[in-house]
Amino acid sequence: MPFDSITLYSVVQELKEKILSGKIISIIQSSPFDFTMTIASHNGNHNLLISIHPSYARIHLTQTDPKRDKRWHFADFLQKHVQDGIIDSIQQVELDRIIKIRIIPQTEIMYPEPKLLIGEFMGKHSNAILVDEDSGKILESLKHIDETMSRYREILPGLEYKPPPPSGQSIDPFSVDKQTFLYILKDGSAKLRNKLLKNFKGISPSLAKEIIARSQDESPEAVWKSFNQIMAYIQKGKFKPTVVTNPQNDTDVMDVSALNLHQFPEMESIHFDSTGEALDFYYHKLSFKEAIQSEKSAILQAVKKRHEMLADKHKTLKEQLKKAKNAEEFKIKGELLTANLYKVERGQKEVTVQNFYDPEGKEVVIQLDEKISPSDNAQQLFEQYKKAKRSKSKLESLINKNKTEIRYISRAQEAVEQTEDMETLEKIRNGLAKEGIIRKKDDTKKKSKQEKAPLFRQFKSSQGFQIYVGRNDRENDLIVKGESTKHDMWLHAKQIEGSHVLIKNPEKKGDIPERTLLEAAIIAAQFSKAKHSTVVPVDYTWVKYVNKPRGAKPGFVTYTHEKTLFVSPADFNKLFQSE
Repeated sequence: MPFDSITLYSVVQELKEKILSGKIISIIQSSPFDFTMTIASHNGNHNLLISIHPSYARIHLTQTDPKRDKRWHFADFLQKHVQDGIIDSIQQVELDRIIKIRIIPQTEIMYPEPKLLIGEFMGKHSNAILVDEDSGKILESLKHIDETMSRYREILPGLEYKPPPPSGQSIDPFSVDKQTFLYILKDGSAKLRNKLLKNFKGISPSLAKEIIARSQDESPEAVWKSFNQIMAYIQKGKFKPTVVTNPQNDTDVMDVSALNLHQFPEMESIHFDSTGEALDFYYHKLSFKEAIQSEKSAILQAVKKRHEMLADKHKTLKEQLKKAKNAEEFKIKGELLTANLYKVERGQKEVTVQNFYDPEGKEVVIQLDEKISPSDNAQQLFEQYKKAKRSKSKLESLINKNKTEIRYISRAQEAVEQTEDMETLEKIRNGLAKEGIIRKKDDTKKKSKQEKAPLFRQFKSSQGFQIYVGRNDRENDLIVKGESTKHDMWLHAKQIEGSHVLIKNPEKKGDIPERTLLEAAIIAAQFSKAKHSTVVPVDYTWVKYVNKPRGAKPGFVTYTHEKTLFVSPADFNKLFQSE
C-alpha cells in the first residue's frame, strides 16, 4: 500500500511546518470519498486533501484547487463546526495510519470546545471522523458504520469514538535495540519480510521490502544495519520523496515513498521537494491510468459488440450466398414442373418427376405450395431463380464490405489494446465514431486529470534551479514551445538521440551558474542513447536560439549559438539518486 505509516509520518512533519496554527478558510467536498480544506497560514494558503477512497486513501497538501459540483452533507457539517477554526495540533497515533488534527473553533468565542478531525487511512476501512474532544463523542463521519457492517465498532453520530483494533505490530521501530531485533529475525522459520511486518509498528510490505533490498546479503546483521539506517533517516527527517515509474511507460507508476527506493533498480525514480508533491504526482498518474483503462474498456466493449454483430452478419450472408449460388436449381425445377404440369393437381404438396437434365435420369422431388395452381408454382420457381441470380453479385459485394469492416475492427481492437496514450485512444474513438461504431465523446467534458498532473521529469539543481526533462516527443516539444521563455537554458546530448532538458530561469539571470549547467548536462547525458558511455558531449544554448521548423517531426529542433560541455552520465546517481 503506497500510503503507509512512514509516508504519513513524513506528511505529518510537512503539515506541522506549513499549516500548524493556520486558519481553516474553506471546506469543499468533491466526492463521497474526498474533501479539501483550504488553510491560511504564515506562509500562504494551502489545500489539504483528505481521501478515504478504498484504494487511494491518503492525506497530503495538494496543488490542485478543489472543485465542487454539488453540496455534500459532511462538508456542510464541517463548515458549521470548524470553518474559521485554528489548527492547534497535528499528530500521528503511535506510528499507525491514523492522524488527529486538533481544531479550536472561533465561532465559540467564550468557551470554544476543541474538535478532533481524525483521519483513518486503512484501505476499505478508511474514514474521516469529527469528534468532540471533551466528551469523546462522534459528531459526524464521512462514512457511517452501523452494527450490520462491523461487530467491533460502530461509527455513528452520538456514539463514543473508539479507535480501530490494533494491527498486532507491537515493537517501536525507533527504540528497538540490536539484540532484540536480531532475536526476532533469528526466531522461527518465517521469511525476513514477514518477521518485519509481523513485529514492528508502521512497517508496510513496501518498507519491509526496501529494508531487505538495502541489506544486500539478507543476513540478520545486514538487515539490522539497513533497518537502523532507515529509521535514523526517518527520525532525523531526512526524507527524499520519490515516485518510481516504468521507463517503458511513463503512466505506469510503481510506488511512492517518503524515502528513496532501492528496490526497483530497473525502474526510474522521480524525486520531489515534499512528500505532498510526490503523492500528488503519484495519485494523479494513478487516476490517469485508471481513466486510460476505463476508456480502453469502453472502446473495446463497443468494438467487441460490433465484431460479434459483423460475425453474425457474415454468417447470414454466407448462407444467403450459398442459396444464391443454387439459382440454377430453381430454374431446372421450374422447367421440370412446367414439362410435367399434366401430372400435377392443385393441392399437392410435392411432386416427383424425372430429371431429364441428369445424365442418369434420376428422379427429383419438387416442393409445392398447395394453395396455388401448378403453373403458378412453376412461375414462383422461375421468380426465385431470377431473385437468386440478382442477389448473388449483391451478396458477394456485401460480404467483401463486411470482411473489410471486420479487418478494420480487428486493427482498431489491436491498437486499443497496445496503446497507453489518451490522445491515441481519442483518435481511435473519433475514427470509430465516424463509422458509427461508438459514440463520440462530448467535447465540452472536463479534460483528463492527466492535464493537472505535473509534466516532465523534474529535478532541482544544488543551487535551487528547477530542471525539466522531456519523457517523450510530445513533452520534448512542450519544453521548447510551451513551457519555456527566452531566458531559460536548453540542453541536449550533441548529435545523439535523447531528452530535451530545460533549466528554468524565472529571475531572468544573465548567466546560469556553471555548477547548475554541469548538473543539467549530466541529466541530459543520462537521459540519452549514450547513457552508458564514459563521456558524453552536451550542447547548451538559450531557448531563444532553439527553433522548431514547421512540419518537422515531433521532438526535432534546430539551434544556434551553442556551447558544449563534456560530462559523465555515471555522475547522475551521485547527484540525484543517493540518499
